[in-house]
Amino acid sequence: MSEKTPPVFSPKAFGRYLLIERIGEGGMAEIFWAQAQGFGGFEKELVIKRILPHLSEDPDFVEMFLREANLAARLQHPNIVQNYDIGCEEDIYFIAMEYVEGITVKDMLSHSARNSQKLPVESVVFIARQFLRGLAFVHEYKDKSGQALGLIHRDITPSNVMISRQGEVKVADFGVAKAQVGDLKTATDSGSLKGKMGYLAPEQILGEKVDHRLDIFAAGVVLYEMLT
Repeated sequence: MSEKTPPVFSPKAFGRYLLIERIGEGGMAEIFWAQAQGFGGFEKELVIKRILPHLSEDPDFVEMFLREANLAARLQHPNIVQNYDIGCEEDIYFIAMEYVEGITVKDMLSHSARNSQKLPVESVVFIARQFLRGLAFVHEYKDKSGQALGLIHRDITPSNVMISRQGEVKVADFGVAKAQVGDLKTATDSGSLKGKMGYLAPEQILGEKVDHRLDIFAAGVVLYEMLT
């Protein structure tokens, strides 16, 4: 029995954006390469992360999504993929994010594995220093009153470290970032564990209180994979 061919995506309007190509889907959202269109022929490439319809109907999830997306939108740093816009179209919530033309560390690791080649140590160190600068900015971020928010990314993996064609290194997907308020647990408001199992710190898996060190743990795993 042959497998069904996935349907071809045709570009379509989504509010003031044009969704050009569907480039991925996870448990929470689908991702599109898109274009913002404006006055006088203005056009800008970006990425639309569109929350899956059944989650957009969940008030608790929407509240969590808006809270965390608004936190992420404040993060302005050269080593972080920027969030441009948050909104709701066709009853579906979305984030408009910076489009980074390039590859991910996961792409680099896959390429090196296929060719039985290790990544140059100098390149690995450069990449690690850059994405750790972005993480340090997040971990030390303070609100307007000067209070540290204790932000945590919670999903540092090779898929979320991007390298642009110009050599910029950026941490992506701060849509799951969360402020450490009180005794923050690893479970979200909906009760599910954030992050990918191979990169979770022990305290995450055990459901214990966590802080920014879980991002450092995951960064260490990414660095190990790049070196080996």
